[in-house]
Amino acid sequence: MSTKIGRAGEFLAAYILETFGVEVHHVSRDGADLWCKVRGSLTTVQVKAASYPRTETKGRKLQYGFFVRPVEVDWYCFIALDKRLLLMRPGAEVITKTVRIDPAEFSEDNQRRTIEQFIESC
Repeated sequence: MSTKIGRAGEFLAAYILETFGVEVHHVSRDGADLWCKVRGSLTTVQVKAASYPRTETKGRKLQYGFFVRPVEVDWYCFIALDKRLLLMRPGAEVITKTVRIDPAEFSEDNQRRTIEQFIESC
């Protein structure tokens, strides 16, 4: 099941990034899921997908949880599959093994803003 969720996230990420003019290549390489080309610059992206937000313990608020292996990539792309939205974060900013994101952070505005930051960094 986890592989299917991950693969769905990779293809959704590729689709959304391509709508912003990013040339995307899906790769099966340890660490990088996508190679993205912007203005001649090649950038590696690790995609992490979650089906829906969950609580880890009783009484805690709902959050999307993403397990992050320590790999060297330029950017991470976090996908909320139930919302069909993504958030981009620079690889250097992702320093924990588990990234938790509040469902409210997954919005059209934040998606656009983080993709624009990604494109500008290339």
